[in-house]
Amino acid sequence: MKKLELKQFDLEQIADSGQCFRWTRIMENETGGATSDIESGKIKYRIIAFGKILNIEQDMTSGLVTMDCSDADFDNIWKDYFDLDTDYGKIIDRIPEDDSYLKRAASACDGIRIIRQDPWETLITFIISQRKNIPAIKASVEKICKAAGSVIGEADGEKLYAFPTPEQLSSLSMDDLNACSLGYRAQYIYKAARAAFDGAVDLDKWKSLGDEELFDNLCSLYGVGKKVANCTMLFGFYRLDSFPIDVWMNKIQDKYYPEGFPIEAYRPYGGVMQQYMFAYERSIDF
Repeated sequence: MKKLELKQFDLEQIADSGQCFRWTRIMENETGGATSDIESGKIKYRIIAFGKILNIEQDMTSGLVTMDCSDADFDNIWKDYFDLDTDYGKIIDRIPEDDSYLKRAASACDGIRIIRQDPWETLITFIISQRKNIPAIKASVEKICKAAGSVIGEADGEKLYAFPTPEQLSSLSMDDLNACSLGYRAQYIYKAARAAFDGAVDLDKWKSLGDEELFDNLCSLYGVGKKVANCTMLFGFYRLDSFPIDVWMNKIQDKYYPEGFPIEAYRPYGGVMQQYMFAYERSIDF
């Protein structure tokens, strides 16, 4: 069990930032019954990543974070996963006073961190994300995990599955994939899994590529466009300057940066700034 006092760390903000799709909100009291966050005073999530299950909670008053994990798993997995060695306060301090919109966004959403995910899982989940809302994405991701992933635990009487490896995912037929509510994305997943398993695509080797070459390689994959490539780079390869553009970012640029967001001024943290703006605009729109 790890108890940590962390700055610029908000579980709810991270969970709602659209980076990852295997975080499950846990609502329970000491006797196991359902309760609200207001009643418990804590926010709790179950996270599945890198073949591990993490139960994590944050006290809403003190901000104290508790992770139910061994010291070894914290040091080898979760410390990097949550990017705890990066001082996000210093990144926010780089924003000049004259960029009032980004100042507001970063101030309101300063608990967001870039989650350092597995490149393979990130690629597949963001292929699935195309033209799907978050509940639908999560449902499809869980279906492919159940169809091909290894059982790694249990919660509430249900088995929990690791994200399938390229070999495991490549064993699924098109009919199997279609049963996972993937729609037209099934053929993209099928070809990506076969290419990764056959060695035609080696994401581990791609880690050493420069940003431009990595982007080009990702875009060369069937069904991967600029947005999916940038999301995979930012969340799967930790390329912090990657700047995904979607309808929210187009709205922001049209309204606040009509000549385009000045990403050059924020290198090498353009992707971090994008996350603050993306989360903030969605929060004020609802």
